[in-house]
Amino acid sequence: MAPKDKDRYLINSILRSSNILRCLTKGKAHKVSEIARELRLDRSTTYRILLSLEKSGFVEKDEETGEYSLGLFAFEIGHAYLNRIDIPKVAKPIMVDLALKVQETVHLAVLSGTEIVYIDKVDSPRPLGIMSKIGQRAPLYCTSLGKVLLAFQPENELKRILDQLRLVPMTSNTIVSKRKLMEELRIVRKQGYALDNREIEDDVECIGAPILDHRGSIIAALSVSGPQRKINTPQEKQFVGYVVEAAGLISSKLGYMEGKKQEKGEP
Repeated sequence: MAPKDKDRYLINSILRSSNILRCLTKGKAHKVSEIARELRLDRSTTYRILLSLEKSGFVEKDEETGEYSLGLFAFEIGHAYLNRIDIPKVAKPIMVDLALKVQETVHLAVLSGTEIVYIDKVDSPRPLGIMSKIGQRAPLYCTSLGKVLLAFQPENELKRILDQLRLVPMTSNTIVSKRKLMEELRIVRKQGYALDNREIEDDVECIGAPILDHRGSIIAALSVSGPQRKINTPQEKQFVGYVVEAAGLISSKLGYMEGKKQEKGEP
C-alpha cells in the first residue's frame, strides 16, 4: 500500500492529540489559547482534546493558572520506551564511524562497582590495535572511560566509590593519590572528556567522553584507544572533538537534550 493510500486511514483527532503532547514536551506549561495558537487549532477543539488527555492521565491541569503540562501516564510511557532501548544497538553505527575516522579501537563501557566493564567495542581498522574483549573489566582510576564514569557521578555516589578504591600503580604515569585523582576528575567534568596518558599500559593512550540519558545522568562512556601517540600532540584537539561529538550523538539518540542540567555531582 502506497503512503498516500494509508493517509486516508489516519485519525485526525489522534494526530492533533500527539501534536499537543509534543508541544508540552518543551517543559513549559501552556494555556489552552497558547496551544491552539501555536498549533493553529480551533480553541474549542484544543480544549476538548486536552480534556480527554487529562481524563486518560496524559496531561495535568493546574486549576489555579489554567495551564496544562504533561501527566504521569506520559512519563510512564516515556520511561517504558527508555527501558527497552539497547545502548550498544544505538551506539554501534556511531562507534563504527568513529573507528573508521580515527583508525583506532572504540570502546563502550559502563560502571560496575569499582571497575568498568566493556559492553561493546569496534576494532581498529589497522592491523595493530588494542587487545580487549566485551565483558572485560578495567580499573576506574587509570582509564579514560573510568575517569569519565567517575567524574559525572552525583557527589554522594562519587564519594562512596572513591572510599572503596585502591589506587595501585599500573605504569609510571598512574595516579596513585586520591587528592590528585579528585583534581583530575574536576577537570574532566569541566572540560567534558578524559584522557588516559599511558596510565594503564605503557604504550596505550585513550580519550573518553560521557554518554548521558534523558535526565542528563551518565549511563555509559565512549572512548578511542590506540598505541599511536595522540595526547600532547597537535592532533589531540581533533581527536577529542571526534570522541565528544560521537558520545553526544549517542546521548541525543538516548533522549538527552543538549543544555539540560546534569545531576549535581561536582567532585
